[in-house]
Amino acid sequence: MMSANGKYESDCSKRAKSQIFLIVLLVFLMGAIAGTRAAYGYPSNNVPLDNWAYDGLDKLAGFGLIHSDVKGMRPYTRLEVARLVNEALRTEKEKKLKLPSLICYFLNKFKRQYKEELAYYGYGKVESPAPLTIKPLDEAKLDYVYSSGRPQTYLNTKGIRQYPYGGGDIVGYEGTPLLPNNQGVVYGKGSNLSFEFASSFQLWGLFSGYVEPLFLVRQNGSLGTPSGGVPSVVGSYSSNDIDLLTGYLKFSPLDSLEIEVGRDSMWWGQGYAGTLLLTDNAPPLDMVKISDPVAIILPGIFSYLGPFKYSLFWARLEADRDHPHTQYGGMRIDFKPTPNLELGMARTYQFGGEGSGSPGTFLQWLKDTTFANIGGTTNNPDNFEAELDFRYRMPCLWDSEFYGEWGGEDTGFKPTIKQFLFQDIGYVLGLYLPRITPDGRTDLRLEYADNVNEPGTKMNGLWYAHSVYISGMTYDGLILGDPMGPDARRGYIRVTRYVRNDLKVGLDGSYTQRGANVGRCVSGEFVVGADATYDLNAALTAMVRYAWGDFRNFNLVPGDNQMDNLLMMQMKYNF
Repeated sequence: MMSANGKYESDCSKRAKSQIFLIVLLVFLMGAIAGTRAAYGYPSNNVPLDNWAYDGLDKLAGFGLIHSDVKGMRPYTRLEVARLVNEALRTEKEKKLKLPSLICYFLNKFKRQYKEELAYYGYGKVESPAPLTIKPLDEAKLDYVYSSGRPQTYLNTKGIRQYPYGGGDIVGYEGTPLLPNNQGVVYGKGSNLSFEFASSFQLWGLFSGYVEPLFLVRQNGSLGTPSGGVPSVVGSYSSNDIDLLTGYLKFSPLDSLEIEVGRDSMWWGQGYAGTLLLTDNAPPLDMVKISDPVAIILPGIFSYLGPFKYSLFWARLEADRDHPHTQYGGMRIDFKPTPNLELGMARTYQFGGEGSGSPGTFLQWLKDTTFANIGGTTNNPDNFEAELDFRYRMPCLWDSEFYGEWGGEDTGFKPTIKQFLFQDIGYVLGLYLPRITPDGRTDLRLEYADNVNEPGTKMNGLWYAHSVYISGMTYDGLILGDPMGPDARRGYIRVTRYVRNDLKVGLDGSYTQRGANVGRCVSGEFVVGADATYDLNAALTAMVRYAWGDFRNFNLVPGDNQMDNLLMMQMKYNF
């Protein structure tokens, strides 16, 4: 019989071999990617997540003009947008299509704003780039926001147990009520005014850079922490803020490899109102990211995967949390084996940090990235989340799209494969109909998200929470994933209509339950919103949005009910 020590040594040996194999596989895959050549060759800055280009590309795909788009990993680079627009223009020419005026409007807008990138695909005159190109102003944006609500909190630590039956701890809050996914910009109660502008440069065809500072004035500053007893780890507001919202440097040594260092936002997953792992609800991360600037075709047998994208990052979180400077990493791959089916896989994790007991080393990041620790033991304090997702386009139904995400959260317990598969499960399901009217001016989106672990499961887990990293999957107190927070489910609907080519109106509604399984009570949130976006001319765009919310058992306190209002007005100028 094998002794207990012998069995332990055998298990360790197996784990070590699996870790070595996964690391070697990752290195091989990165080498194959780096060896892929393509028809582009200069660094390209990212397109902000709130840019009109994403809606424009959705419309082009909705008319069957684009098939190689990979939507599960954003932001796109400007070069990726140009590649997709080039595909749409080529499809139009080859099939001799007569396009609706709305699609022609978008194509002309892309040609104006992505002129330099489209030149590399044969549209316009290709000129030899100067050694140094500087754009002092790419874009400027002025926002006015009026908010009347209190931020909700997500608390399960330090004697404040909103989720008394849930495993793991979390310290977080909502940010601006009725305005999620806002890059972590928190507006105070009352009137707020913010101004942003963006500048960019390219150097020697190897480097590019982007900076976007934020200037923010709040009517009611020095509010301290939001109501509900959030500890000081969350931080506080001030009347006037000046900060670097986004800023990074890119280095592109190879055609299909870019290295980004700096501060930026990411959106991983197929969801529209939120995703399981990573959104722009929290502030942009200070990170190092390795990715491909455009979707590529891998060599050899890997070419059967179709258009392929990958991304790996390593970030450091804030000092004012339970384990200062906790490190945060992730890996994602997306591919399209058929023109209509997209598949994705992603993992994010927390490791390192002062007093956590986890080594904050490169080897630890590599092990977590390659899933080498998925079958780890209770001695491993790292915090993991993982997901699989898909998107299927149905040409027979006017290019409608059915999409979904499915993921697991370890909540700080033994992170086994069984747990990821059957216990702490979250999911997102959605349906996007880009042409519910023949002219394509009206679209409809339906989405449902759920991370509630139903009663009867072996462990009453809590998404975004952990037993070691008690601040949870947060950054500056804001959820890194879906803004609805843990132990919640949400239904969402949105319809938009292009009244004219340059005027879009939208109407949306959602209902969210929080504390649905392990909360001290169940809260309900009903929200409706309406917005209009108008292109005043080729460079200037105006937007206005109003949202109203009815909250029951606010902050999981029985009988605490309130109604919130939010008004947002924006002017954006593209230089």
